[in-house]
Amino acid sequence: MSKSEKRAISGLSFIYVVRMLGLFMLMPVLSLDSVQLRGSSPLLLGLAIGVYGLAQAALQFPFGVASDRFGRKPMLVFGLLLFIAGSLLGAFTHSMWGIVLARVLQGAGAVSSVLLASAGDLTDEAHRTKAMAAIGGSIAIAYVLGMGLGPVVFGFSGLTGVFLAAALLGVLALLPLWTLIPPIPVHPDRRMGGFREARAMFTHAPVLTASVGIFILQMVLGAGFVVLSPELVRAMGVGDTGVWKVYLPVMLLSIAIMVPPVIYAERHRRHGSALVGSGLAIALGALFMGLEAGHFWPVAVAAVVFFGGYNVASAILPSMMSRATSPQQRGAASGVYSLMQFLGIFVGGVVGG
Repeated sequence: MSKSEKRAISGLSFIYVVRMLGLFMLMPVLSLDSVQLRGSSPLLLGLAIGVYGLAQAALQFPFGVASDRFGRKPMLVFGLLLFIAGSLLGAFTHSMWGIVLARVLQGAGAVSSVLLASAGDLTDEAHRTKAMAAIGGSIAIAYVLGMGLGPVVFGFSGLTGVFLAAALLGVLALLPLWTLIPPIPVHPDRRMGGFREARAMFTHAPVLTASVGIFILQMVLGAGFVVLSPELVRAMGVGDTGVWKVYLPVMLLSIAIMVPPVIYAERHRRHGSALVGSGLAIALGALFMGLEAGHFWPVAVAAVVFFGGYNVASAILPSMMSRATSPQQRGAASGVYSLMQFLGIFVGGVVGG
C-alpha cells in the first residue's frame, strides 16, 4: 500500500472503531439501568436493543445512494451527527420511549455503506482486500473493548455516562475526515444517476453474490453468539461482565491467523479459494465448539478457528463487491451489501434465540 492509502484506511478504521466502540459499550449494560426509567417494560427494552439494527438495515441503501450523488464525506458527517444526537438523547432522557428514540437516531447514522464505498475509492484494487481486512479487524477489537469498557463506565456514571461516552466517541470519529482521509471528489457521472439506476445493484450478479454471502455469514455469526457464546463463557469460567477476557485473546489470535490467507488471496488472485477455506473454518469451528462444550482448550481453539474464518470472509466479500462496481455506483452497491449484512445479524439473532 502507498502512504496515502495507509493514511486513508487508518482514518476509515478509526471511524469504524470509535463509532462501534460507543455502540458495543451499551450492549452489556443497556438492560441494567433501564428498568428505572419511566414506562420501562421488557417489550420496550427488547425494542430498544433491536431497533438500532433495523434502522441501520433500512437506511444503508439510501445513505449509499446519497453518497454517490452528494459525496462520501458529507454523508459521513451527516450520519455521525445523527449518531451523536441519538447518544445525547439517550444520556438525558428519563423515559424508556426516549431510549428507544435514541437508539433509532443512533441507527439512522447508517454510514457503514459509505465507509465501504470510501475504502473502495481510496485504495488500489490490488490492496483492497487488505484494506477491508484492516477495517474488519478494527471492528472486532472495538467489540472486545466495548464489552470490557461498558460495565466499567456504567459502574462510575450509570447509563447516562455510557451514552455520553458514545457521543464523545462520535465526535472523535469526525476528526479523521479532516486529518487523515483525503478529499473524495464526486465523479460528474455520479450526479446524473437516479434512484432507478441505483436499484439495479440489487440484481447486479457480483453485488448480489457478495451480499448473499455476507447475509449468510452474519446470520451464522448472530446465531453463533446467541447459542455458542454462553458455552464459551462457561467453559472459560468468567461471568457476564468478564466476557471481554474471553473474546480479547480469541479475537487477537483470529486476526493474526487471518493475515496469511488474505495475503495469499491478494497475491495470487485466489479470492474464491480463500472464501471456500474460510467457510470450512467457520463450519469446523462451530461444530467443535458445540461438540466440546464445557472443555476449555478445545472450545478456545475452535473459537479462534471460527472467528479466523469469519474475518477472512468478511475481508474478501466486500473486496469482491467493490472490485465489481464502478466508482459511480459503488455507494449504491455498498448500500445493498450493508443492508444484507444487518439483515443477516437480525435474522441470525432471531434464529439463534
